[in-house]
Amino acid sequence: MEPILDESSLVPCSKRPPATRIEALAKTLRALDGLGVVRVLRSVRDAADRDLDGGRGLRSWCFDKATSKDAGRLVAARLDKQPYIDGDGGLFAVAEGQGAVEAKVSGKRVVGLGLAALTDGLVVALTAEERSGDATLTVQLTYLDDDGQRDEQVDVMTFTSEQEVNATRQQVVDRVDRAVPNGAMIIERVGELFPRLRLGPDARKPIEAMTGSETVFHQLVRHLRALDEGARTWADGAYSPLAVSFSVESEATLNHGTYGPMRDFAMPDGFAFERWSLHTKLTGGNGARMYFRAERVEGHPVVLVGYFGPHLDTVKHH
Repeated sequence: MEPILDESSLVPCSKRPPATRIEALAKTLRALDGLGVVRVLRSVRDAADRDLDGGRGLRSWCFDKATSKDAGRLVAARLDKQPYIDGDGGLFAVAEGQGAVEAKVSGKRVVGLGLAALTDGLVVALTAEERSGDATLTVQLTYLDDDGQRDEQVDVMTFTSEQEVNATRQQVVDRVDRAVPNGAMIIERVGELFPRLRLGPDARKPIEAMTGSETVFHQLVRHLRALDEGARTWADGAYSPLAVSFSVESEATLNHGTYGPMRDFAMPDGFAFERWSLHTKLTGGNGARMYFRAERVEGHPVVLVGYFGPHLDTVKHH
């Protein structure tokens, strides 16, 4: 898990001088360092040169005499590191995959926050003023691919000060701990990480084979967490994953002589067979899908995951 810089915070601020804002950012990064977050800073290509005050960019202010030397050097050393977030081949484009994704906050297009929403990342930003309450922003994601358009809202954890990191220390530690490096570790710790999920062999085997470098890997973790959290909060009514969109397979596809049986995945142990229909959609790579269904076992909610893998043929897509 790597901290992502919110480029929309790189703007002039009348309430706090650049030196104060840079020192707060440095303290934020040090606090995250102490919790095991990777010591890098992912940013857009022009982050170092965006105007903070007087036509001078972030990099220039890092070396200003008014800025703490230690703070300025720390921030400057972590800027200009590839891979960048934006541009062709950037981290956002990789997470976006073959479809198109637009990310907005309060109607304004964002890139760093969008990447964090797609990859379950942590965001740091230059502070404009002291914040109170939780440090989350809601990112609106709009996907456009062969299946049409769909929307999601994802809450992204953001930090502008050391105090905010410390206030959510356990949450960050838990997320770093959950940021497992590969699929084998997911399977090894699935009962601990996602206690309400039960994986069938057609989900377990492909997940276990993942190296962690796949474009959809971090999204996979987010979708597994969304299914698990949906079970945790499931009360009355129909089950729904938490903060991730999903689809129902069309009746035409389910009843098709060829495409329907493609959804006859093996069941997790102890559960009765049923053709799988509900699925989440991941962007990037092979347009992966995750098929699931929810049940109650002795009154306790459980989500079965029957399949994880490439987009399956349908009557409209083959």
